[in-house]
Amino acid sequence: MERHAAISAKVEHARRVETVLRWLGWLVAAVGVAGMAVFGAFWAAGDLSAEQAVSLVLGTMLATVLSGASAYGAGVNVGLGAERLHLAAREPAGAGPGDRS
Repeated sequence: MERHAAISAKVEHARRVETVLRWLGWLVAAVGVAGMAVFGAFWAAGDLSAEQAVSLVLGTMLATVLSGASAYGAGVNVGLGAERLHLAAREPAGAGPGDRS
């Protein structure tokens, strides 16, 4: 039973980590959109040339998409690993993944 409690604690920890990483992914996306809006405002005010504005917006968009998707994807991956661990802990001792008795 002690083994099951340890696995349950690890699964719960992984689920909390999943939640944090998924929120981090969305937060990065929101900050990136805000950054693009600021660069657009600077361009509209005439402080940036069109070439500078496009470079800043595209760079910000690329960094936002890559880092946000990475954080979100990592969270999903941790969650899937937690579910696999939870399912493996529920299997009877000695039963392999292909055994369907």
